[in-house]
Amino acid sequence: MLATVASVNSANRLKVHLSDKYHIPSRIIQTPSSLTKEGCGYSLKFEDKHKNAVKSCAAELRINIRAFFREENTGNKVNYVKE
Repeated sequence: MLATVASVNSANRLKVHLSDKYHIPSRIIQTPSSLTKEGCGYSLKFEDKHKNAVKSCAAELRINIRAFFREENTGNKVNYVKE
C-alpha cells in the first residue's frame, strides 16, 4: 500500500515514527507519475494491514496524507487503486 505525502521530509518523519513507535517497516519511494497531478511527490510504502497505524501516526505528527493506494499486481504490471 502507498500513502502519498507532499514532501520527502514528511515521508521521512512518518517512516521514522512508524518504525520507532509502532515497529512497522516501510520505505520511501517517489510517487508514481500516474498517481499525482503535479508530477512529483513522495509516498510511503508499507503492508496493507498497517493502514490504520499509518493514519494514526500521521495524525500524531500532523502530516497530511493526500491519498492511500492499494497495489494490484496483474502479471507484469502494477495497478494502483485509490482507497
